[in-house]
Amino acid sequence: MNGNAHSVASLIQKHAAGRVLLVTHHNPDGDAIGSAVAMGHIAAHFGCDIRLYLGGGLPRNLEWVNIPWRRVARLAELGDEHPWTPDLVVVTDCGDARRTGPEIAPFFTEHAPATPAFSGWNNAETLNIDHHEGNPFFAACNYVQPWRSATTELLADVAAACGLPLSGALGEAIYLGIVSDSGNFSYSNTTAETLRIAAEIIDAGLDVASFTEQYENQWTVARMNLWGRLMSEARLHDQGRIAAVVATSEMHREFGTTVDDLEGFASWMRRLKGVEVVLFVRNDGEFSKISLRSMGDVDVRAIAAHFGGGGHTAASGAEMPCPPKEACEQVLRLLMEKEPKAGKGSGLF
Repeated sequence: MNGNAHSVASLIQKHAAGRVLLVTHHNPDGDAIGSAVAMGHIAAHFGCDIRLYLGGGLPRNLEWVNIPWRRVARLAELGDEHPWTPDLVVVTDCGDARRTGPEIAPFFTEHAPATPAFSGWNNAETLNIDHHEGNPFFAACNYVQPWRSATTELLADVAAACGLPLSGALGEAIYLGIVSDSGNFSYSNTTAETLRIAAEIIDAGLDVASFTEQYENQWTVARMNLWGRLMSEARLHDQGRIAAVVATSEMHREFGTTVDDLEGFASWMRRLKGVEVVLFVRNDGEFSKISLRSMGDVDVRAIAAHFGGGGHTAASGAEMPCPPKEACEQVLRLLMEKEPKAGKGSGLF
């Protein structure tokens, strides 16, 4: 069942002064962190005891975000100080429970009560706030609106339902999510409502120049060199309508970079004139992580879904259990089958 901002506000107030666990997807981006942090600030207003679970860690480029609650990388750390079990588990910006990561995803199945890791969680309520298409409503309470530019837009509605102004750290977290998922208000998901929320946050005191300094102007020379290499290795396919790039672990060793330094690269490649779809592939442990971007005319979510992933029409991804170049070949073939053009199938690399 899909709820609304007022039903979410009621659920939070029901758990006032209770224990709230915040969860988002692995390898979180700006909207994931922004929405989780915004929810934390709302819950904190009602005296909740808050923990933020980041199984994939906090990306280096977002270490500046104001997170005043305890962060844990493993569920076992929740009880390090004293026994701690949640009364409410809130998942934000996660189109599927599996994306929360292998440690906590089982909690959202019917077998969770019998799992030792969730001992004492039997009475915990669950809340799912998201803007991804195809979200299966995996929580007891769901607030999902796929047409919104970012999950933090929904948190702005929740804040309003709770009577909270979009000022200070709350406003900054919501603005972070919007800027991240709207491409600085440049993607087709940017609506008048998106801009109205941003204007309200700025009216409430956000220093846009200071925010931009923290969010964008933190590059290292190593990251710039890595991006230079990736741009030099970009290849066009299907008469220039598809751009494909592969990042390897060898590149990280050469430049002294990490996967955090790849954040935003796939979206940046949309700047290539004439390109309709961007395919970016990188190592992710034993898997290859594929990122697909389009300007909205090509539904890349359908492509990602074919490989077990998901996301949005114009921005989606998936994991594949094969080396990056092999993953790139497979996705390219499917892309060109879905949108056939002359000259397909030759010289992919």
